[in-house]
Amino acid sequence: MKKFAISLLSFLLLFSLAACSQKADPVDSKTKEKESLTLEEVFTKTTTASKSLKSVHSDMELKQTMSVPDQQSPMDIQSTISVDMVLNPMAMHQNMKMNVTGGDDSIENQAMNTESYLAKEGFFFKDPTSKQWMQMPGELSKQVLQMPQQQANPVEQLKQLQQFVDDFSFKQNDTQYILKLKASGEKFNQFLKENTEKLLPDALKQNADVLQNIKFKNVDYEIFIDKKTFNIAVLNTNQEMEMAIQGQKLNLKQEMKSTYSNYNKLGEIKVPQEVLDNAKKVQ
Repeated sequence: MKKFAISLLSFLLLFSLAACSQKADPVDSKTKEKESLTLEEVFTKTTTASKSLKSVHSDMELKQTMSVPDQQSPMDIQSTISVDMVLNPMAMHQNMKMNVTGGDDSIENQAMNTESYLAKEGFFFKDPTSKQWMQMPGELSKQVLQMPQQQANPVEQLKQLQQFVDDFSFKQNDTQYILKLKASGEKFNQFLKENTEKLLPDALKQNADVLQNIKFKNVDYEIFIDKKTFNIAVLNTNQEMEMAIQGQKLNLKQEMKSTYSNYNKLGEIKVPQEVLDNAKKVQ
C-alpha cells in the first residue's frame, strides 16, 4: 500500500508539472509558429513586470442583468467606465456613463453620467442629477484609498488565480498570450466568495447572510498578455450568481470587458481647484 501511495503521488506530481509547463497553442493556422514560454513562465514574467507599475489607464464595458421574481422584466445596466489610476500614493480620476432599462417602471430607461476624483484631498463625486460636486466623508475616502490592490493592478487578480494554473487553457497569437479559465465547482466557490467579500462595503460585510447565500453558477476569465512587455492588455470576465437578500432571491449576470493602456505614462492626478472650491461636504 505504501509503495502504491508513493507511486500515485509521483504520478500526480509529474501530471502537475506537465500542466504547468504546457506551451501556448496557436489560436489559428495564421499565427506564426514561434518558440513559446510555458504558462508558468508567463505567470512569473507578468508578475515581475507588475512590480514596476506606477500608473495605468483602463477602459471598461460592463453589462449587468439583474432578475428578481416580483419584477415584470429583468433590469439591465450597461456602463462604460474610463479610469486613470496612479499608485503610491493612490489617486484616481474616473468617468462613468450608465444606462438602466427594464425592471420597475420607476427606474426604466434612466441614463446617468458621473465623474469622480480620489486623491490626497479626499474623495469627490459629481452628482448626476444636480451636477453638484460632493466631497464624501473622510472615513469613506480612507476606505477607498485602502481598497484591495486587485482593483488598481490587474495582475493582482492573476496572482490569485495562479493557484488554479492547471485549469487554464493557454494559447497565443502573434502578439499576445491568451489565458482562459472556467471557474466552476466547489474549489472555485470559496475562492470567489472570499474575493467578493474583499470588495463589499463594510455595511454589507456585517451581514453574514449576504455571503453565505451567494452561489456562483458560472465564472469565466479571459486574459490577454502582451508578449513584449508582459503587461495585461485585456481582462474579460463573465459571471452568473444567485443570492438571497432579506428572503428574496436575486439572479445577477455580469459581463465585463477591460482594456489597459498607457502603462507608467500618467502624471500626477490632482483634484481641480474648481472642484475643491465648489464641492459640498457630505456629513
